[in-house]
Amino acid sequence: MKKLLITSAILLLTGLISAQDTTSVDTYKIAFFSKDASGVFKEMKGEVVTNGDSLPTSFDLRIQTASINTGNGVQNKHAKSSEWFHSEKYPDIIFKSRKIVTNDEGVFAQGDLVLHGVSKTIILPLTITTNDVHHVYKAKFTVDRADYQLGPKNKVSPSIKIIAAVTIKK
Repeated sequence: MKKLLITSAILLLTGLISAQDTTSVDTYKIAFFSKDASGVFKEMKGEVVTNGDSLPTSFDLRIQTASINTGNGVQNKHAKSSEWFHSEKYPDIIFKSRKIVTNDEGVFAQGDLVLHGVSKTIILPLTITTNDVHHVYKAKFTVDRADYQLGPKNKVSPSIKIIAAVTIKK
């Protein structure tokens, strides 16, 4: 009887683990806006885990800071410098979710955002759309620069608005 219970537990656990799909990000767009600068990050990689439907169970995303593009070469160089992103020392902006919460207000990804060497727990509101080929996860949120020791203290806008969208194939 004990062997039957152990075998059943192992089969159940194996079924639960295999029911999750890990998919690399297919396409993405990471845009940022403030009164002083706006632009995009051109390079990102990561994975999204789902339970086989559109609802994610986790995100593990990395944006390369050196891929920043403001549309101005001098401004790009300045953004990569030690005053801002310090791309040589901090090559990635990382978001790794710890849990996905669904409630009456929507779907939210709670996790750690690591920016400029500082890690903070944040909650991202998600909008999920799906079609025959893709699932698209979009988040709009604001980052307070001071929380991440990013940029000069008084010269520019204290917050940056971010729109992030990642697409995975079904």
